[in-house]
Amino acid sequence: MSADLICPDCGGALGGESSEGNHPCTCFSNKPNDTPDFSADGQSSGDTFVEKAAGAVKVCCQCGKDLAGKKRLRDSRGYWCPDCHKTDRAVHAPKGSKCADCSRVVPDAGLTDYEGLRICAPCRAQRKNLEKVQRRLSPVKTNAYHELDKRKLYGLLAVFAVLLIIIILRQFKFIGN
Repeated sequence: MSADLICPDCGGALGGESSEGNHPCTCFSNKPNDTPDFSADGQSSGDTFVEKAAGAVKVCCQCGKDLAGKKRLRDSRGYWCPDCHKTDRAVHAPKGSKCADCSRVVPDAGLTDYEGLRICAPCRAQRKNLEKVQRRLSPVKTNAYHELDKRKLYGLLAVFAVLLIIIILRQFKFIGN
């Protein structure tokens, strides 16, 4: 008793030669089908006739509507009709508000007020880092040094003026011998 494997598609015996009256499987052979193709005059053209497999059924994976020959979308789950796709996008759309800096949609809890703007955490960190860099690279404020120099100069001018008055008064003998 031999155990032949039967092809579920064509009913032929799998694995080479058939036995007990079964024909061999023709699903994976490269032999052309023997069905002749007759032209209008009844003669065979010599071409081979290949039967087309039944076309893939194109139905919406959400509502089951037949989409054959109609506008449709496809993703990893299957075909979508435009209406179901639109409602699915609306349901799965990100919820929240846009960041004022980068325009990404962020949940409301993720936005913080920073200088009067509602921005997300990455933008806030970037702005803080930018402020540090700007402070480090900003020119040194020299107003205090200039004011100190002016006060020292006015003090020295005052001492010089007092000494000049003393010298003039001694010359005219208003003070001293």
